Amino acid sequence: MSESNEYQHILVAVDQSADAERVGRQALIVAQRNHAKITLLNILEGISISAGYELMPIIPQVSDSEIIAEAKKSMRELSLKLGIPDCDTMVISALSTKEGILRAAEELKADLLVIGSHTRSGLGVLLGSTSGSIINDSPCDILTVKVS
Repeated sequence: MSESNEYQHILVAVDQSADAERVGRQALIVAQRNHAKITLLNILEGISISAGYELMPIIPQVSDSEIIAEAKKSMRELSLKLGIPDCDTMVISALSTKEGILRAAEELKADLLVIGSHTRSGLGVLLGSTSGSIINDSPCDILTVKVS
C-alpha cells in the first residue's frame, strides 16, 4: 500500500459467471473509498492468444478467437454493469489461473487483489482450488469475496 494507507490500484480477477458482478461490486466499494483505479482481469487457461492456429478446443466447435472475443465482451459488459465503463479490462492467457493472476498483479503493480472464493461453480471452479495458493504467493493484499 502507499504511504497514505490507501489502495491505488485494485486488480479484480473474475470469470464470466454471475458471481463476477458480486466480486466487482465489492471491489468497487473499496475503490471508491480509496479513490483507486480498478482493472478487471479474466484468465483464459489453455488458450494461445497470439497463435495463428487452433489448439485443442476447450469447447468443441468454438475457436480460440471466439472464446477470447466472448471474454473481452464479458469484461466490457461487467464494467458497464458496475458503472465504470472506462476502467481497464484485461483478458490474458495463462497455464493456470493462479499463474495468470499473480503475473498480472506483479506487472500492474496492484496493491489489492480481489477474488471470489468458496463456491463449486463459476468462480469456485476457476479459483477454488487455487485461491489458497494465490493468497500465499500474492505480491499484494487480497480481499476474498464469498460467492454462492
